[in-house]
Amino acid sequence: MKHLLVFWLLLAFSASSFAALSAGRYVIVSKLNGNALDVENFSNSDGANIMQWLTFGSTNQQFDVAVLNDGSYSIRAVHSGKSLDVFEWNPNDGAELRQWTWLNADNQHWHINDVGGGYYSIVSKFSNRALDVWEMNMYAGADVRLFTYWGGDGQKWTFQKVGSSSECVAGATLTNRFVDCGGKTIGLSCPNSDEGQPAVLTLKNSSIRNVKIAANGGADGIHCTSGNCTLADVVWNDICEDAATNRSEGGTMTIAGGSAYNSNSGGYGGKPDKIFQHNSKNSTTIISGFTATGTNGKLWRSCGNCTNNGGPRNLLAYDVNIDGSIGSIAGANRNYNDRVTIRNLKIKNYSSGSPKVCEEYQGVQKGSSSNKYGEYWGTATCDVSRADVSPL
Repeated sequence: MKHLLVFWLLLAFSASSFAALSAGRYVIVSKLNGNALDVENFSNSDGANIMQWLTFGSTNQQFDVAVLNDGSYSIRAVHSGKSLDVFEWNPNDGAELRQWTWLNADNQHWHINDVGGGYYSIVSKFSNRALDVWEMNMYAGADVRLFTYWGGDGQKWTFQKVGSSSECVAGATLTNRFVDCGGKTIGLSCPNSDEGQPAVLTLKNSSIRNVKIAANGGADGIHCTSGNCTLADVVWNDICEDAATNRSEGGTMTIAGGSAYNSNSGGYGGKPDKIFQHNSKNSTTIISGFTATGTNGKLWRSCGNCTNNGGPRNLLAYDVNIDGSIGSIAGANRNYNDRVTIRNLKIKNYSSGSPKVCEEYQGVQKGSSSNKYGEYWGTATCDVSRADVSPL
């Protein structure tokens, strides 16, 4: 009996020692679109659908990941305690992913494999099929199913460990974390609109929720420097230089909900400028459910004259409200193959051409000036139609 006990202890130790991912509580985020694995409608029932939603990090998006004796993992939703499950033991491509009471069956065992760059595949022990964002859907509400692993972005996932609001302090760097800041207000300073100011928060494959940036402390805003980052329910009381900057090469920065105000005169940060800056190449910024107030220059700008400038840089903006004045919505570099996609945009007192919605530019290297071509509709750079824009 003693020898048998030692055997099982060694087996458990071996499984955990060689696991690709440490056990813990995580928010699981897609490389494709920056959205989180989500139990639909907070359901506690067996058979509830597993989908994706904007990364708000609620308990139906938090999962307890544990290493099992066979070296695979269980993945259980925090709000319900139920396990990710290959529904009805379907071994085929397109099998649905649901939650189910833990039965310790092979269709509830998962291999989590390190595929490089901080990303993982999640593969069923039962069918050897991988979790897949169905039909490469970029929007919140995308279904998650199983499909033969082929290494696309819709099959790569990051694991952001659930942290504490105590980590949410001005000047902090968060790495592989999800942190709900609990509504606190943080800030550094805002002497002017200098781009050399530090970031209020630096996110490395991390997400934050429910924080206010002080009007006198916005500095250079929030930086996403690697992986996928979500800024959920963030309120900028007065933008200093930029509200946030995407610096994550190959990653996605998502603005989910929240609002930003920029004063026109007598406030912090100087003249109205862009709200969200996009510097990294081969990357995406997503803005959904966000409201801009006050006076702003642009909602988003692909860097016109960065060092080693290039692209592509992509913007997906949907369900956005501009409840104030703004010079234009988006500026993209045609020559770097940037792409702007806008759906359901509402602008206060909007009329055709005022403000301009999607403007195309000639991107240049640092030290030169980026030339503007003008406003465009329905092009390779500006994927937006007039029907996508209406008065607020």
